[in-house]
Amino acid sequence: MTVAGDERAYGQAWLVPTSPALTIRQLATRFAEVNGAARARLSPIPYPVMWVTGLFSPQVKELRTTRYQFTSPFVIDGSATTEAFGLEPTPLDEALRDAAARLRS
Repeated sequence: MTVAGDERAYGQAWLVPTSPALTIRQLATRFAEVNGAARARLSPIPYPVMWVTGLFSPQVKELRTTRYQFTSPFVIDGSATTEAFGLEPTPLDEALRDAAARLRS
């Protein structure tokens, strides 16, 4: 809402300020630690399995096109938004606690 209501924002794309980048494994581990949960067992889906499954599942087929987000660094930089509008990301532990609370409700 801050950016939408500010004339300086017009004509540009603004990235949301984010916490430092973590891998999926690091994020899942932190989620478990913050919420007192057991660590999740994570393992990748081999690409050939994903490709074949995509023949039968439209959702998995879409994952094939976004696979790069999970196999190489996928980092955004919202520092311009922070500098221009003073917005900061929600602290990671707070966001993870909020996410767990929403899952429970």
